[in-house]
Amino acid sequence: MNRLVLCIALASAFFFYRQAQPPAGPVAPVAPETVVVPSLAKYRSQMTVEDRTALAQCYEILAKSVAANPVDDPVIPSVAALNDVHRAALLFVWRGVLGNEPGKYEGLREELEGLVKDAIGEADVPLNPAVQKDAATLFTNIARSLR
Repeated sequence: MNRLVLCIALASAFFFYRQAQPPAGPVAPVAPETVVVPSLAKYRSQMTVEDRTALAQCYEILAKSVAANPVDDPVIPSVAALNDVHRAALLFVWRGVLGNEPGKYEGLREELEGLVKDAIGEADVPLNPAVQKDAATLFTNIARSLR
């Protein structure tokens, strides 16, 4: 139940945040020095400004949400739940907010999910503060790479 509430809250927050933003234009030149996660550079250069901005905002919200996840009564209790929240957030933003079809940037979803899997794993074990911090840092770095 807590995951569902978090996913709905995350999607709602993102939706209202995006409504306050001016519309993005076509693909703009990309400065390669801003890419923090090198494996995202090739996708970043292919993406529209709107797609990059929306995903960056999504990852900023994820980073803050994961960092604020309470230890004593966590909304995201396990690594598996965090993977589910990540996937749900991507789905909400990519298809729900942006209206994109899967595969628009071939391999992007797999790359993003692989980065998360490499950083935190995918086992159904309790989410501890160290893993929570690693996930928040990764999400922040992904957001920076997409800006």
